[in-house]
Amino acid sequence: MQRIRHLLAVLAARSREAAAYLGRQLPWYEPAHSQEGRNLRSLYGATTWFGIISGLAATFVPVFALRLGATTGQLGWLAALPALVNVVWLVPAARIIERRRRRLPLILSTALLQRLGYLAMAIMPFVLSRGRVEALILLQALVTLPTAVVNTAVTTLIPDLTSPQRRGQVVSVRWLLLAVTATVAALAGGAFLDLFPVPLNYQLLLGAGALLSFLSLPALRRIRMPDAVTLARAGTPRRRYSWRQVRESLASVKAQPEFLGFSLAAFVFHWGLYLPAALWSILRVRDLGATDTWIGIIAVVVDGTTIAGYLYWARISKQRGDRWLLVITSLGVSLYAAATALVPTIGWMVPTSILGGLTWAGCNLALFNVMLRVSPAARRPTYVAIYTALMNVTAFAGPLLGAGLADWIGVRNTFLVSGAVRMVGALLMWRLVRDGQPEDQ
Repeated sequence: MQRIRHLLAVLAARSREAAAYLGRQLPWYEPAHSQEGRNLRSLYGATTWFGIISGLAATFVPVFALRLGATTGQLGWLAALPALVNVVWLVPAARIIERRRRRLPLILSTALLQRLGYLAMAIMPFVLSRGRVEALILLQALVTLPTAVVNTAVTTLIPDLTSPQRRGQVVSVRWLLLAVTATVAALAGGAFLDLFPVPLNYQLLLGAGALLSFLSLPALRRIRMPDAVTLARAGTPRRRYSWRQVRESLASVKAQPEFLGFSLAAFVFHWGLYLPAALWSILRVRDLGATDTWIGIIAVVVDGTTIAGYLYWARISKQRGDRWLLVITSLGVSLYAAATALVPTIGWMVPTSILGGLTWAGCNLALFNVMLRVSPAARRPTYVAIYTALMNVTAFAGPLLGAGLADWIGVRNTFLVSGAVRMVGALLMWRLVRDGQPEDQ
């Protein structure tokens, strides 16, 4: 008997060692023996918990609106109104971030408001019997206010937490974790929705996701800024915020030709991205008759291939560079839109979604890395906000224009137009984006 207990103890010890070894091989593993490692662990933990509601909202909020009776125009506003808020709000939000010497308290407070907004979406049908679609559109727009601050602040936080050599890896791992949690959430959510009647099923799903996302806040609180960053900001004079400063920030962009060229190419490309933003649910549900389970399956395919894409393209980017990756994957994203226009049944959405997930992972990674590279380090929050606000012009107008095009030439032809515009943007990236340049300009 004693020998058996000894054998079991040895097996348990070996199992723990094997599990620890396998854990160290995961791309998001970070040793905790340094402050950088502890910070990245906290960042990855916060990303994982937030990824649940992020994945659920991106996948199911448009379908929720459709189940509540939303028209094509209302779906267009659901996609477009948050972008309009971003166009107006992002640059002032960036100036607020730049004036903060301690940015983590700002991230925590706005992250709390963001999660409360998603919880309000779940509660709303209990309160309203009429105007539910309009209320959902309004809540989606209001959530954008704290989201803009959180996203910009966290984007500019990453360069402070790690070295330039590791930044690409950190970004890809963070998006990988978002994709993993979104995949799990979409898979579970699609099956869950079939268990309860509408709208209770969507309320329970979004409510549970919002509550779980609150667990990301303790992880954010554990992040400690490096002393060098804190001292540098302590020596920076705090200026009062004014619209004159906003105008000066916009004028300074003219002295950054690499930023201007990249932004122009990305601006055209994003028109193609957002044209069909309000039409995905219409194509899948109304045209192809997809059930909630099928919607969940497609989301899982997209997220699963996105995960594989982040793992693959992160290595390729180191070998071939961000410009090569940006051009190749943007061409693939263009083909994805055109192929989607040709699917005869919902089952054909699976292979097209594989193409979309793989290529979008690389395109998203390259866009982010190039955007950071061409943004002057001293004014990075402002340049990130200017770039994001510019892209949100297309995110606002694109879905509305796409909905109007769909009423005129049809949903599938609008996807073909989207593919053509993306192709033009990809060619502009080939012409205007240079290989790696120093970022601290």
